[in-house]
Amino acid sequence: MSIAVLDKAFSILEVFARAGRALSLAELAEESRLPKPTVHRILRSLRDLGYVTPAEARGSYALSERLSSLKAYGRDAALRIVAQPLMDELHQRFDETVNLGVLEGIYVRYAHVTETAQALRWIVKPGARDLFHTTALGRSIVAHLPYEQQSRLVAKVCAEIPTRQRLEAELTATRERGCAIEEEETVAGVACIAISLTYQHEPLAGISVSVPVNRFPAERRRALINAMQLLGQEPNTLPNLKSAI
Repeated sequence: MSIAVLDKAFSILEVFARAGRALSLAELAEESRLPKPTVHRILRSLRDLGYVTPAEARGSYALSERLSSLKAYGRDAALRIVAQPLMDELHQRFDETVNLGVLEGIYVRYAHVTETAQALRWIVKPGARDLFHTTALGRSIVAHLPYEQQSRLVAKVCAEIPTRQRLEAELTATRERGCAIEEEETVAGVACIAISLTYQHEPLAGISVSVPVNRFPAERRRALINAMQLLGQEPNTLPNLKSAI
């Protein structure tokens, strides 16, 4: 037996596929023969998951490249093509664990990990998930999402207004700083610096570097933050990373 909401979601995706262009809410409702409120709710979920994106025409939506990447390579493989050069450079410069994460709803999932060669380390396994707001990796991604999408995600993980306001302030600081910083918030003895891959046209992905705090004195902390900020600002700065370290 099929699940009704899945039937409706795939009906909307099929309408997009047939049309081959951006569509308005009214057009989607008419073509899918679904009520507008139902289509709106499904579009919101598809947008949060990265499968639909707002189009240039106000009130219109289009399929994102995420569906194409699922078919062509597998989502994680496609992301690794984008992220691996950045991860390799950071690993070479710092010899610390580098993580690639993907936002999936309110969770960030670790898609790939490049481990440090040093004995003392904290490593998560690919496939592990954390609530986005508990990690620098998740916060770095959500901080760069459109305001409406960001607000929905924050509301889902923060029931109380003061907690929600603190998270919103942290996301604002992350966006202004150019990277997310986490020090022993999730795991005792571990710090993490993360950036979104928005500038690489991957708004639902990010990379982070995890460092034991005993290898994270002020000078090394500044160096890693500078390197991550440099990567997050300019897509072709790998040759210049050494000057930031």
